[in-house]
Amino acid sequence: MSARVAPAALSLLTVAAWAVSLAVLSGRPELFVAALPVALALGVAVLRRSTPACSVEREVSSARVHEGEPVTVAVTVTAHSRLALAEILDVLPPQCELVSGHNRALVALRAGQSARFSYDVRAPRGRHDFARIAIRARDRWSAQAWEWSDERPTVVRVYPRVVPLRTLPHPLRTRASVGDYVSPALGDGIESGDIRRFAPGDRIRQVNWRASLRLGTLYVTQHHRERNADVILMLDTLADAGVAPDSTLDLGVRAAASLAAAYLARKDRVGLINVGGTIDWVKPASGRVQYERLAETLLRASVVFTYVTKDLARVPSRVLPSHALVIAVTSLLDVRFTHTALDLAARGFDLVVVVVSPVEVTRHALPRSHTNDLACRLWTIERRARLDEFRRHGIAVLEWDTTGSLEQTLAGYGRRRPQRVAAQ
Repeated sequence: MSARVAPAALSLLTVAAWAVSLAVLSGRPELFVAALPVALALGVAVLRRSTPACSVEREVSSARVHEGEPVTVAVTVTAHSRLALAEILDVLPPQCELVSGHNRALVALRAGQSARFSYDVRAPRGRHDFARIAIRARDRWSAQAWEWSDERPTVVRVYPRVVPLRTLPHPLRTRASVGDYVSPALGDGIESGDIRRFAPGDRIRQVNWRASLRLGTLYVTQHHRERNADVILMLDTLADAGVAPDSTLDLGVRAAASLAAAYLARKDRVGLINVGGTIDWVKPASGRVQYERLAETLLRASVVFTYVTKDLARVPSRVLPSHALVIAVTSLLDVRFTHTALDLAARGFDLVVVVVSPVEVTRHALPRSHTNDLACRLWTIERRARLDEFRRHGIAVLEWDTTGSLEQTLAGYGRRRPQRVAAQ
């Protein structure tokens, strides 16, 4: 806590000093008499000072929200001694936007009284630390002021916004666990498969009574098994374009979060590989806890500048299974990710590339002009040539131009498997 003379007291002290000086220089004692009460009042206020004491508490409506959702912050001030006038400022973290209310309040409290104020903030994706609450108090005469801060660490995590997806790319290969994909193998399931004659050991509930009555002997219905799959989301964080919160990286993170939630709802095992300045990964698993791991990793996704090319050969095989469906979410702004995707295709991985187009994102960030429009059109032609390179290698490509929703991009996609050729 630091104590200092208040500006009002300094102004009065300056006036009193000038009055005394003029009284001495001009020989007029009435000026000295006029300054004496001011000096005495300031002296009494300084001698009768009492250090203020109070405590503050901060509460947030939710410590875990999604993008676009406001967070209500409430601050409670409790006076342990009299507060003639106190200013409370809850310092906002960087990039936080004040939506409603005020994060600053003026209170006057007696000992034991409390005051409460609240405000709403909105923050972009990431971890935001509400830490310091600054307090400035004055005495009843505004002669002295005290300033101190109270550290009340409160963490608010803003996760990427999730969009429900109904249409998803289907994997070529499945696992032995139970899921939502119809397997060619026959066994326990819901989807009807083949019909054959009854054999010892078959269950009565498998008997196809309609076929049995028509053919005069018992027949049973075989079903296709339902299996799940391994899905690996590969996020490109090598480059970014546009302005947050609508940059290509932000859109790619939201697409990865939406895909993860949709595949986990189908009982699939979902993993994540963050390809950027550093390679970070989450082993494939299923369940609600796995989504928390994926969301926490996507929360930290950012561009880390580096000239070093990262090699996926360092990724353990349990993180990138050979039978997994790999969905690469990229803006294709860095040629290193192009080489990485072509390498995966050449190694025989079931690969789908979701391309977040940076053209429209950049167009919205730039002022409207004929030159900018022409540059965006030329950029679009150049990017189509790069996408044709993927298609020549037999890689399925989905281009999301961000003018429509991700659901529309996936819904208009018919999964055809062209014959792949080795990458040159």
